[in-house]
Amino acid sequence: MRRLVIVAVFLVALLIVLDRVAVVAADHVVAARIQSQQHLPSQPSVSIGGFPFLTQAIGGKYDDVTLTVHHYHRSVVEVDTISVELRGVHVPLSAVFSQHLSSVPVDSATARVLLSYADINAYLGPKGVTVAPDGDNRVRVTGSITVSGQTLSVSGTATIDVTSDSLALRAANAVRIAIPLAGLPFGINLRSATATKQGIQVTATAQGLVLHPR
Repeated sequence: MRRLVIVAVFLVALLIVLDRVAVVAADHVVAARIQSQQHLPSQPSVSIGGFPFLTQAIGGKYDDVTLTVHHYHRSVVEVDTISVELRGVHVPLSAVFSQHLSSVPVDSATARVLLSYADINAYLGPKGVTVAPDGDNRVRVTGSITVSGQTLSVSGTATIDVTSDSLALRAANAVRIAIPLAGLPFGINLRSATATKQGIQVTATAQGLVLHPR
């Protein structure tokens, strides 16, 4: 009986080790595919949640995958951090072990995009405007901007509007200051924006993604 217990404990430990090895392999293959598809200079951080992993791997579908990209340069304004929660990521078990994957279908994605004030000001500074946090979910805009050949002074709290691919700061005197964000990965659409102490955090979504190699 004791021998059977030892064997059972060994098998459970072995399965746990195999489970962790498999999840590391899956993290790597998904990260490599995303790096290739998005032309990132380095692999993003990828974390596949859920335990045990092997039951997800056998089914070839992962419901909780978190991807993090730092210092994204392909948009006009540098993005400090993009954190994406992927739901329904389809990766066959054979691809996990072979490390070869032609595509990654993704059912949906929710992203958080953080723009630091330093990066925002690197873009707006040459235009004569700077921004800074101003308490609860507000930003303060200071400087002047030229609109239709007329220079307007801007000073005070501004609201933040979003379109599918840009932000707009609206000052009290109705001056609109655009911050373009076209070129974000996955074709995500911006939904809302919140001012924090670290910067402006934008939420975004995407549906029916398929990551292909280029």
